[in-house]
Amino acid sequence: MGKSALLLCAHADDTEFFAGGTVAKLVADGWTVHEVIATDNGKGSFELASSDLVARSRDVEARAVARFLGKASVEFLGYPDGELGAVPILTIREQFFRQIRRRRPDLVLTFDPFAPFEPHPDHRAVAWAAVEAVSFSNFPLYHPEHRAEGLEPWLVPERWYFAKSSIHFDSFVDIGPFLDRKIDALCLHESQMRLMIDDTRQGIEACQAHTEYLPMLDRDHFRPAIGFMVRELAKRIGRQAGLDAAEGFRRETAADLLG
Repeated sequence: MGKSALLLCAHADDTEFFAGGTVAKLVADGWTVHEVIATDNGKGSFELASSDLVARSRDVEARAVARFLGKASVEFLGYPDGELGAVPILTIREQFFRQIRRRRPDLVLTFDPFAPFEPHPDHRAVAWAAVEAVSFSNFPLYHPEHRAEGLEPWLVPERWYFAKSSIHFDSFVDIGPFLDRKIDALCLHESQMRLMIDDTRQGIEACQAHTEYLPMLDRDHFRPAIGFMVRELAKRIGRQAGLDAAEGFRRETAADLLG
């Protein structure tokens, strides 16, 4: 039987931004990849009403990306975007326990709870709920009611944590052969890429810094700008590992306590 991976994320485009090349590589290597997205993605736009945005980013774009990259499944937990910090951690954690025991993954990828400089409350909430879930999903006395549903305890052998800051990265995936595929996947998140262009443009105009990039930031033709940003980030992370293009993670295994 082939190996499987489970992504625990906050928003529809998190996987593609932080680990899109890695997911493409895992699928190419025969892994089964499942994704769980905690929020409804309902606040990530300067132009769309929340209901329209949810329908687009969740039901159209995220599912199109899943088909494109070959994910076996994508599920939304449906919490309001930007408000995950107000949800009790035990509530989110129980749902992550359930997903881990249901999918029984060899690898979980999620946000790093120990990464610095993370401003987004949804990312922080997912990170803490996820790290606790992967740490204790093999303990039978955590949510013993799951067994009545046929969900047995499961130990996750490997955990890869991603973050905006690369300061704690100690493992790197060469995504050079998959860089274009990562860009293609991100661009399928059309509403979110328009948001990224709008937000970047506002930041440049407010600070009057890097204004030379403004002509590139066309929200109606965003692929050149998205491609440039993704390639520059992959190059910067790659330098830490002597690679041309990489994604980075802080890696843990279930055997780390043994040294």
